[in-house]
Amino acid sequence: MATVLLAEPSAPVASALRRYLEGAGHEVAWVGSAVEARRLLEDRPPAVLVASASLPVDGEALCQELRQKGSRLPVLLVYPPDEEHADPRAVQAGADGCLVGPLKRGTVVTCVRLVLRLHEAGAHPQAPEDSGAPASVVGIPARPGGLPERRASRTDVFAVSTSPDFDFLKRLLLMEVKRSRRYRYPISLLLVELDRFTEHTLSMAPPARTALLAEALGLLTAGVRDIDVVVPFADSRFVAFLPHTPRSGARVVAERLRERMPSLKALPGATASVGVAVSEPSGGGKGLTQGAGLSFGGLLKEAGEALRRAQMGGGDSVVVAPSGPGPGAQDG
Repeated sequence: MATVLLAEPSAPVASALRRYLEGAGHEVAWVGSAVEARRLLEDRPPAVLVASASLPVDGEALCQELRQKGSRLPVLLVYPPDEEHADPRAVQAGADGCLVGPLKRGTVVTCVRLVLRLHEAGAHPQAPEDSGAPASVVGIPARPGGLPERRASRTDVFAVSTSPDFDFLKRLLLMEVKRSRRYRYPISLLLVELDRFTEHTLSMAPPARTALLAEALGLLTAGVRDIDVVVPFADSRFVAFLPHTPRSGARVVAERLRERMPSLKALPGATASVGVAVSEPSGGGKGLTQGAGLSFGGLLKEAGEALRRAQMGGGDSVVVAPSGPGPGAQDG
């Protein structure tokens, strides 16, 4: 397991965090000030830094110093429960993610695991074309830090989903999109939906439908790398996030997931449609997934439109969102 440097001025909070992380097999070094944190960062660089944003640690300043030195050490910032702007503050500091109190074991351990995986993906990218790449179901906890539920506006693209898994994914990806723009690496987002799900499951009891969706989720997670994240989205849809994955790799993965659906035991012969949106910041396109307009909401919207086109064509197909404006750019 990884070595974690925990910079937290509060002894009770540090004790709880240390217990969570050591229970997950990590080696934890605890310091209570920025001075001690800087010393250990120099003497014994950890695999990940978990730093309080409060004084005397000032994790935001520590993170900014690391980024100015060119360090890509994974950093998670910890904010108190009353902090309402944790996400933008963490993004501005250059952190990989943030935790907002009250902190729970599952949230802390999962966040550390995910930022480590993303860091490993950046250092040693795995080829999405390699179907033998390791895969596992990624456990996503409910709302990070026990944050209170926020009501979405009518125009909020996330309002269609009330899944706590998706809500956590949204928070993670909002940060990851910012990092993609900063470090210029591609990310892909897939929307997968079982074709004619309502029609095929009309005679099924609710528990049977739930079991079917759980089986579908298992097939999808087995078809991606363990640095990828797959979560339920809404009804019979699933979201798959693929970091460090360009357009060509995203299409290969989407076709692989589509081909897995007929093997569903609860619905033999089922088919699925997949909509794909890709951000490749190093490219020269001018579409929504390029340049300053890049956002997780934009990627989700593009994937949804691509999924709709796949379904309009009869389903059982993959459509990749265009890389730029104009019908000539469509990759379907």
